[in-house]
Amino acid sequence: MMNTLPLKPCARYNYLPSDNNDIIDRDLLYHYIFKSVLRGNCVSPFNNSIEKVLEIGYSSGYWMMEMATDWPKCQFYGIDIEPSTPDQVYPSNCFFEKGDYLNGLPYPNDTFSMVTIRIAMFGLSNEQLSFLLDEVRRISKKESFFEFLMPDLNIGSLGPLFKKLLKILGGNNNGGNKIDQLLANRGFLNVANKKIVIPLVRGSTVGELGEFSLSALSLFIKTIDSGTKSLLNLSNEEDLMELIQQECEQYNTHLNFVSGVYKKI
Repeated sequence: MMNTLPLKPCARYNYLPSDNNDIIDRDLLYHYIFKSVLRGNCVSPFNNSIEKVLEIGYSSGYWMMEMATDWPKCQFYGIDIEPSTPDQVYPSNCFFEKGDYLNGLPYPNDTFSMVTIRIAMFGLSNEQLSFLLDEVRRISKKESFFEFLMPDLNIGSLGPLFKKLLKILGGNNNGGNKIDQLLANRGFLNVANKKIVIPLVRGSTVGELGEFSLSALSLFIKTIDSGTKSLLNLSNEEDLMELIQQECEQYNTHLNFVSGVYKKI
């Protein structure tokens, strides 16, 4: 079994696990991995003038909760199809909602000063993505910011098995250039783009980030069902994580992500 290095969040985040014996879930690992490579919780300019923020596909809500703690005067809203928010007490300026954002966002026009979406865009069809961006434009205020983070599978050092797995799970790869054009067509101006690289290997050159990324990958692999394994031509007895990990070492695998910030004009 892979060893997981303990994470030690700041004590003021009482809704985050800090005991070494706690099971650190995949979403928490994702949160700290992205925060590490982005050097913060967001790339968008953020100040006290921002009153309402929406996160689409918040999952466990760690990003929202940490941002809400840092910015208590701002209200953070989230919508997710299958959320898994914690049972612990969380900031009073967090508002979690369950809903299918692919059928529309249940908010009035011109509501939010910032909208963010991370890996929830991965795997959307062209039609779904276009509709979702139409909805983002509708609910965003003028001069508001839209920030996204998504994998770019067109570049990188993926082995054949991992590449096939991501293609099965994600379908189309809507790379940064395509998103840029879709947003430009909807009246958004590009403010910043950032390419980040997440290692899926161990070693002194990548430090703890490699360990965290492999741990997150292990938790992700555990959710893979037998149907997906059959599409990979694997039997139920074969250890998918072991095979993927061997491939990551062989190909020195790094996942590439694109972070984009756009302003509604």
